[in-house]
Amino acid sequence: MSVSIRWYRPGDEHAILRTFNLVFREVCGPSYVDRTMEQWQWAYAHNPAGHRISLAVADDGTIASQYAGMPFVHDTPWGEQRFVHCVDSMTHPAFRSGLQTKSLFVETCMPFWAHCITIGDALFYGFPVDAAFRIGQRYLKYVMMTVVDYLIRDGAAGALPVANGLDVAKVDAVPADVGGLYETVRAEKRCLLRRDYRYLHWRYVQNPQRGDYEMWSVRRAGRLAGFMVCKPGSGLAPDSATIADWLVPEADPAAADALLAAAVRRQGDEKKQRLIAVFPSWSHEYRHLLSRGFVLTPSANWLQRRLVHNICVPQVTPGFLEQNWWWTLGDSDLA
Repeated sequence: MSVSIRWYRPGDEHAILRTFNLVFREVCGPSYVDRTMEQWQWAYAHNPAGHRISLAVADDGTIASQYAGMPFVHDTPWGEQRFVHCVDSMTHPAFRSGLQTKSLFVETCMPFWAHCITIGDALFYGFPVDAAFRIGQRYLKYVMMTVVDYLIRDGAAGALPVANGLDVAKVDAVPADVGGLYETVRAEKRCLLRRDYRYLHWRYVQNPQRGDYEMWSVRRAGRLAGFMVCKPGSGLAPDSATIADWLVPEADPAAADALLAAAVRRQGDEKKQRLIAVFPSWSHEYRHLLSRGFVLTPSANWLQRRLVHNICVPQVTPGFLEQNWWWTLGDSDLA
């Protein structure tokens, strides 16, 4: 059966989901829960920064392969840039070939990258599984940036104190004044995803899986001093809770400690052994968590995670990303 490679067209999502659920049911086994149309619409149709989807479509309408991405606006020394998180790539079992020849997966990716580069996307990044990583290294110029290891705090480490004068609360909505907090954090960092109200509301409130997340704020005399998103019921390691997102000025360790105390408390409520966070190893947050009882732990203890990228613009370099790109688990589909 012949296939044609083309960009996504409205209505393709029905066939995309059929192949997606077939492939990931095969990969994940009996525990897999089919992705819904609501989840697809949220991730792609409703993403404030748009979507990127290249498809290989068979004569009968079957989606033979997909290379897809979720773009996110980042603030950098060169102004606003779009980084595209490559996710949900797949090939239907009936259309697969091995690593000996260029696969349909690669053929589907090539126009994706060409289009994204043409429209000015700055970077592709992802967290590929082993098979996709091998293909990507061979054909798609994946550059290994770092192994994603975890900062883990054991439940036996105990509670953390909260300084006087801080009001810590679980909130049902993204704080309306989060933009000012983001601008303060942005001034401290050279490259990060723009965590404004629009993005955070889409990411954690409009998300069909919003029930998995808790949003927490800390205020001092009514002024927003920090914002955290956690997943107390699940994590990347067994018996774990997760800090998924974080927005706290480096100059306010008391606000950071207040949010960490809330996460630790929720870890205890859920009776989870581990509390997981991920920050770049050069970052202030990384050092702060180490000083609060978190321990660097290899993800390879369970399933090794890696961050890879492919740079599309000359001003961004591997060295710049390694020392300046600030990211959390919330920047990915891992949380």
